[in-house]
Amino acid sequence: MQLNKFIVIFMILQQVIVGGQVKNDLSHIDTSIVESIEIEEELMEEEFEEELTDEQIEKNMEEIIIEIQQEAQEEFQEENKIEIITKFNVDGLILKEGISSEEVVRLKRFLEKKGYVDIAGGYYYDSKTKEIVARYQREKGLTSDGIVGKNTYHKINEDIELNKISVPEIELEFTTEIPGGNFIIINKSNNTLYHLSGKEIIKRYPVATGKAPEYTPEGKFTIVTKFVNPYWGGAGKYKPVKGGAPNNPLGKRWMGLSIKGGGSYGIHGNSDKESIGKYVSLGCVRMYNQDVEILYQLIDKGTPVWIGNEIKLKEYGILFK
Repeated sequence: MQLNKFIVIFMILQQVIVGGQVKNDLSHIDTSIVESIEIEEELMEEEFEEELTDEQIEKNMEEIIIEIQQEAQEEFQEENKIEIITKFNVDGLILKEGISSEEVVRLKRFLEKKGYVDIAGGYYYDSKTKEIVARYQREKGLTSDGIVGKNTYHKINEDIELNKISVPEIELEFTTEIPGGNFIIINKSNNTLYHLSGKEIIKRYPVATGKAPEYTPEGKFTIVTKFVNPYWGGAGKYKPVKGGAPNNPLGKRWMGLSIKGGGSYGIHGNSDKESIGKYVSLGCVRMYNQDVEILYQLIDKGTPVWIGNEIKLKEYGILFK
């Protein structure tokens, strides 16, 4: 048996977290943490004909250093509980009484961290939330209408940045296998459509769903039809509207679900942008026209669409945190 023995000596540099990256700060080297690691490799002659080359030794050293750096970064993040600051989209959904959205949850968490009390949890923007938002607006010199639009979003984002307030987006956790590739989840509890690639969220879109909980069907469906400027037949109650007309309730795009052939329930645009975020439809899923046009280009027929409230989606192995 031949013994190949070598000493790897290296310095563990102080790890400094800057902007989410790990950097070596040469001006603060602590020589007390210089370590000498003795690595013994026993090379069996019957299995190995040559000793480790200089290139192999160097590669081993690099792997060890990378592993130690990764462990140091993970320990630092855990000890300091680093949180990502996520600002609000100032051009996003206008939040006001009657809206259900995951952005409402983030707004409530922000207000709680600012010291406001008696805020009800959940996705719904109720009258109490309106009162607290109006109070915040008065304190910041804004119009105190209790509606979170562009100006209020800007002020909240300034507050978030100045005071390092963390209000992260809702995270999805999967406890079962889900479809690979393009995949859509529609959460009726927060009126949000999630476009995913496997488990990765590509984008979140605010939507409107059924007036009553049973109106928008729950289940695992697929996209079976796609139309540009769809014709609206009036739902048996109203005068039909031609495709492309500004008053067409279906908006500019239609993606039909695998229910009754794909012509009864679908994901589509709208003729009333004030309806997004609310429970107002006859069962379809409404989106902003600009949003549905983007999604339409990315989604093919056959794309899986899972719909439900959070209780139903939990049965499907999807948790919202």
